[in-house]
Amino acid sequence: MMRFIVLLSFLIFGCSSHNNMVKKREYAIYFDTSNIDFHNKNLILAKINNRFYYIRRDGKAMPVYINQKGKIDKFQEGLARVKINGKIGFFNKNLDMVIEPFYDFAFPFHNGIADICVGCVEKIEDNSSLLDGGEWKRINREGLIIEE
Repeated sequence: MMRFIVLLSFLIFGCSSHNNMVKKREYAIYFDTSNIDFHNKNLILAKINNRFYYIRRDGKAMPVYINQKGKIDKFQEGLARVKINGKIGFFNKNLDMVIEPFYDFAFPFHNGIADICVGCVEKIEDNSSLLDGGEWKRINREGLIIEE
């Protein structure tokens, strides 16, 4: 009888009720911000233990993607990139992960679209970094692949 009720509930409420129970991974970390001067801002960029983070007043922090030239990723169209375990994703100014770190490389968003690569490998030639191979696609701000 119990199996019938569970099956019936699944059929009535569908998969969406199951998806609501799945918890998203939390990538942010937290710092003590009592000694940090926020200069009247809610979000700052800070270097802690040789790594850069965007940090909110409440201590929530997200590591920042730094490219091969040492440039720190800035928010573009409200999103910035993060590199976690070798994969790139995107987070918003609330430091919530908007697009999970799944891509081997991703360019910042421009006009609501970002070019991403799965399976590409970085190669260094003549002191320059190049991306080799992989499959390139374009995604929207929800992380959905755009048909071309």
